[in-house]
Amino acid sequence: MSFGDRLKSYRKYHNYSQCQMAQKLGISQSVYSRYESGGLEPSITTLKKISICLNVSIDYLLENYEDYSSQDIVDFEYYILHGNYSLYSKTPTPDDRQMISTIIKAIFDHSKFRAK
Repeated sequence: MSFGDRLKSYRKYHNYSQCQMAQKLGISQSVYSRYESGGLEPSITTLKKISICLNVSIDYLLENYEDYSSQDIVDFEYYILHGNYSLYSKTPTPDDRQMISTIIKAIFDHSKFRAK
């Protein structure tokens, strides 16, 4: 999956339009659209802003993971944060869900670095 595909996937996950993302980044909608289409690469400053806006690491946006797709991660994270499940007969609070999400991301990041 390309940078543009990951960018688009995370933008949609957060329910932002291209125009809204462009406004958050301080750029025009046409420039943002070119990021998603692959016609233009953002600067490191813009990558940092994208990372903050979408709550995703820069390295994830730039890397090409073959073993799982961006959509898999987005779907899994959405389930962790919003799904209907219980752990040990307890429904997680919003804080519990955020902590579970953070731990799972840390596990994936740790295994990614150990594999190299």
